[in-house]
Amino acid sequence: MENSKRGIDGSPPQPDTEGFKAADMEVELVQKSAEKPDPNQLVFGTVFSDHMLMIHWTSARGWERPQIKPMQNLSLHPAVSALHYAVELFEGLKAYRGMDNKIRLFRPMLNMERMLRSARRACLPSFDPKEMLDCIKKLAVAAGCQQVLWLYGDEHYVTEAGTMNLFIYWINEHGEEELVTPPLDGVILPGVLRQSILDLARKWNQFKVEERSITMNKLVDAIKNNRIKEIFGSGTACVVCPIGRILYKGENLHIPTMENGPKLASQILENLTDMQYGKVASDWTQIVV
Repeated sequence: MENSKRGIDGSPPQPDTEGFKAADMEVELVQKSAEKPDPNQLVFGTVFSDHMLMIHWTSARGWERPQIKPMQNLSLHPAVSALHYAVELFEGLKAYRGMDNKIRLFRPMLNMERMLRSARRACLPSFDPKEMLDCIKKLAVAAGCQQVLWLYGDEHYVTEAGTMNLFIYWINEHGEEELVTPPLDGVILPGVLRQSILDLARKWNQFKVEERSITMNKLVDAIKNNRIKEIFGSGTACVVCPIGRILYKGENLHIPTMENGPKLASQILENLTDMQYGKVASDWTQIVV
């Protein structure tokens, strides 16, 4: 464990370069978010977020992977030094929701640097302030979602995921194996890869292929009745992108895309990239040089 002594030249000790990395973050989200409190009735220290950031450290292994987990009680050994000798530290940092609904931190690196000084003075493990700030930013990201699932109208029709066309591979209400995507009704981008996936799937003739409107109520029902096989997006940048979770009305809905391979998404990706990179001959490609 690092102490608070300075080097021979009077400079402070450097952060542990072998410490935790925000890029290694493991995320476990709550199944259902707590009801949001009235901001006009908030009392300091009485309302807590759904999630917490935890980073374990031991003398044998050093820092472990950062974890975002559901808010929970801590399990402490009776001999922990924080209980007997107050070897602990507190750092206060606020996040502000602006008039534009964006979340901001005010000069957070100063907080991180002060927290590092406190850790050194208390002989607690050192850390990289930038990595700690990156971990905290990840905690403040809305529900840990990477894309927005765009819904349309009062019925909440599924449209696109971010800028990607959306595909649902499921067992439909009639017990049929089906690949379905929202129709080109003026709201949906007529993606080149969207059309290519539809053409491929129809050529294979392994399951039903449809373009029709799907509401979130129907999608949620299919998820809860285990009728979903895979959900994925398609676009020029990602080609095919598996989707493993949807947050809807405060509830995290698990999509078993990865548990199922993803067999179909991988098959589509392989076929498309084989054509794009010339591994197989195709009249869908044109050689220019």
